[in-house]
Amino acid sequence: FQIVNGYFVHYFAPREMPVFPKNVVFVIDRSGSMAGRKIEQTREALLKILQDLRPEDHFSFITFNSKVAEWKSSLLQATAENAASAAGFVQTLSASGGTDINRALLTAVSVLDKAERLPERSVSMIILLTDGQPTSGE
Repeated sequence: FQIVNGYFVHYFAPREMPVFPKNVVFVIDRSGSMAGRKIEQTREALLKILQDLRPEDHFSFITFNSKVAEWKSSLLQATAENAASAAGFVQTLSASGGTDINRALLTAVSVLDKAERLPERSVSMIILLTDGQPTSGE
């Protein structure tokens, strides 16, 4: 158990389970409703997650409000240099605009579909960080 910013966090995984490399696309809501404490919590969570990535993992960010933006054009290996660059990017996240969740998720799926040179037996995932309902797009 861990207490982070007044919240209890519990991580668990069976010890006998093998650890597979992860291919993670973080889809981050930066709409107006995320302003203030919510975007601060999102930045803090992402910075912690970046520290926990392993060198064999791959990752990228997609941010969205009424527009969708890719941080990089492909997944990056979780090297110390790439994680530091990502941490700098995370620090710049600000909130404004609408919420086009659908287009952001479709973009994330596309990023994973076109990914190349990923580790064999890796696990691909999309992690959506949002606070609400779509207000633009579908």
